[in-house]
Amino acid sequence: MAEKIKFPDGREVDIHEFIAFMYGLSKSDVELLHMLMTEGKMTTDDIASKLNVTKASISKSLNSLIDKGLVEREKVQSEDKRKGRPNFMYWVDRERLYNRLDVDLEKLLTTLKNSIQKTMTVAI
Repeated sequence: MAEKIKFPDGREVDIHEFIAFMYGLSKSDVELLHMLMTEGKMTTDDIASKLNVTKASISKSLNSLIDKGLVEREKVQSEDKRKGRPNFMYWVDRERLYNRLDVDLEKLLTTLKNSIQKTMTVAI
């Protein structure tokens, strides 16, 4: 069962939906983020196998999550020294993610306060 966030008025929202809204994530992005948080470090082969999709189909989500600072990536040394595409390991650094959420929610709160104050000043 997914974790819920309860708002002051009693409404509840799924935490995945909240994070998707905060960062403009697709359903695929959220599914991938959740899997990396629960499974730990994974290669693209691991991810594709677990989700039963091609590696190409997950690359857009991975790039989006990396660009938004929600997923980490590290090049993995291959035992096969042939040239070709490098292999990467992907994971979620929980501490970094939580700090990111703290900072982004604080920025959102400040923006909201400023907008309300501006609206109230104009209305008076």
